[in-house]
Amino acid sequence: MKCIAGFLLLCFFAASKAQAGCTVAAAATPAAFGTISSTLVRTVAQSTSSSSAGISCTPGGIALFSTAYFKAKITSTQSGLVGPTGDVITYTIYPGNTTAHPIARGTTFDFTSFGLLGSNAPSAIPLYFTTAINNVAAGVYTETLSVQWDWYYCTGLGVGNACLGSDSGVAKFTTLTVSMTVANDCTISAVNIAFGSAPVVSAFSTVSQTASVACTKGSAYTVGFSDGLHPLSTGGRRRMISGSNYLAYDIFKSAGTTRWGSVGAARRASSTAEVNPGNGLGTGSQIFNYNARIYTDQTTPPAGTYTDSVVLDVVF
Repeated sequence: MKCIAGFLLLCFFAASKAQAGCTVAAAATPAAFGTISSTLVRTVAQSTSSSSAGISCTPGGIALFSTAYFKAKITSTQSGLVGPTGDVITYTIYPGNTTAHPIARGTTFDFTSFGLLGSNAPSAIPLYFTTAINNVAAGVYTETLSVQWDWYYCTGLGVGNACLGSDSGVAKFTTLTVSMTVANDCTISAVNIAFGSAPVVSAFSTVSQTASVACTKGSAYTVGFSDGLHPLSTGGRRRMISGSNYLAYDIFKSAGTTRWGSVGAARRASSTAEVNPGNGLGTGSQIFNYNARIYTDQTTPPAGTYTDSVVLDVVF
């Protein structure tokens, strides 16, 4: 009698290691533009980003097949960043550091589209933000976005790339705060004062000119002229110099005889501008008239080229 032993041959296909999946934080990483001058806000688009839009996944080698999706729906009660006076800074949200695929508010956007997530489960999904051109008042601007996440993908693969496990989430919400601080700013335009030539101090003509100032929308400010480089220690007169000789002159408000200076009441308020008086316009200029004269009660100094340098400044 023969004894025959049978052998059962078993073949196991190793499955890929399962991944831990994704979670959604109560609050995403904030996106802060930082402090930007009002001039830049109204002339140049500003950009910032959030390194994570609230969803965090364990990265791994599980390929994102056609059934996978990572969908976000972004909504807000506002239409952009709102400041202290009610001004709004509008901006566009993008899924990557590109303007190719803007995300519309209130519309579900799938981040697996356009190859935005590559081929594997993401460890985090960033968002990018770019402003439009906005003429706004100074202050802190904020908006809180609500982001609804829905996702599905395989966490383990078996024979024939069949899913051995999956991770999914439905209507998981996070908030994302976007902010910018707009700083007061001005652009100033003023031409040099040229008295020309004369043989005696009484022969110099009065010079009448304007200074153009364009400041942040809604800003109240004052404008001042410094005393120059060589003012008299008493009497407050400005002086030009040539060698060791001086020629006294001054700058006066509007067409009058009130000295335009740099301290206190000697300054001019934005409300006193001859053109567009009041607070700053942002996109428009306010014009301040002035006149400059050589003092005629001084002794005519020796011939020469006399010069001085004054500073026109704005204080908010």
